[in-house]
Amino acid sequence: MSIWITMCLNSTYRTPFFGSKVRCSILIKHFAFACMFFLILTAFLMNVGWSPVSAHFNTLAPDTDVQLHWPLNNSYSMSVDLKIVNAPSSLATIFWGHQFTFMNGERGYIAVGIGGNYKVATFGIFDAINANPYNSSGVCNNEVTLVSQYGQGWQCFVYYNWTIGNNYRMQISKLADVNGSEIWQGSLYDSTNSSTVIGSILVDPSYKQLGTLSSTWDEYTYASSCDTTPTSVIFSYPYAMNVAGNHAPIKAQATYGNTTCQDSNVSYLGGGAYQTFAGRNTTRTTPAQTWLWSQEPTLVSQVSTPVPEFQQTAPTILLVVSILSGAGFVARNKLRPP
Repeated sequence: MSIWITMCLNSTYRTPFFGSKVRCSILIKHFAFACMFFLILTAFLMNVGWSPVSAHFNTLAPDTDVQLHWPLNNSYSMSVDLKIVNAPSSLATIFWGHQFTFMNGERGYIAVGIGGNYKVATFGIFDAINANPYNSSGVCNNEVTLVSQYGQGWQCFVYYNWTIGNNYRMQISKLADVNGSEIWQGSLYDSTNSSTVIGSILVDPSYKQLGTLSSTWDEYTYASSCDTTPTSVIFSYPYAMNVAGNHAPIKAQATYGNTTCQDSNVSYLGGGAYQTFAGRNTTRTTPAQTWLWSQEPTLVSQVSTPVPEFQQTAPTILLVVSILSGAGFVARNKLRPP
């Protein structure tokens, strides 16, 4: 093996993935990147709770969940802003995300977090057909059985160098219809409206569009006690795009994820924004099942940029469609939630 690596480091290969001759050392780097994050996301996805929307499998660590109740089915895009207020930048495995549901009951997620010493972003959908990264800096896979009850999922992830105090928008949007199947894309926007596409995921027509329930959450993936590094983030500007009218959630409820650790709290800031706290010595002042709001709020953005409309005619869409077309759109049998 060591001889092969030495030869490889001094060699070049032509590969369709990169489109030209590249040094084998680059391939090793990307392979190592993929392997590392497969392991990180295995732990992450097995610990983030998916049933019901507010549940967490890691009941040994603090967490928060806020259930968002949307007024309309059939939304083609949803976004939530995220500002990380307090968190370590390395030596931790923590994620903050938004879980959404499709009209057929299937689930997906988009999240930002830390995986060991790397800042990352991830996007996934349960029981999807296929997935593709936006470019060679990302990785998609279906090697992880997320939760056997829900079948196998596809997820994509990229390095994402988020900064404490900056505002980011996590957005999922329907990209295109291809032979009746649907492509959904996960993207991040920063406070300058610069975009980063995490990846695109293909699902069959039974998913339809987005349903009326989603949730925001945080998760200490590896933590085994309530004594975790304190973190705090602000979720704001939850927004859904729908041909029948764009809306904020009509209701939001703090539910938390488990009852073992009480070291977490949600504080409503008004205007559809709320701050979550988790970690050692956090005092809970908002009890579980508290309604943060019970009628649609007038949203107050943490930044001045508007929610970007999704450009469904961009040239990159044609590239994604062509890649997925080569794989064939064969819908496979799926396990369904009870």
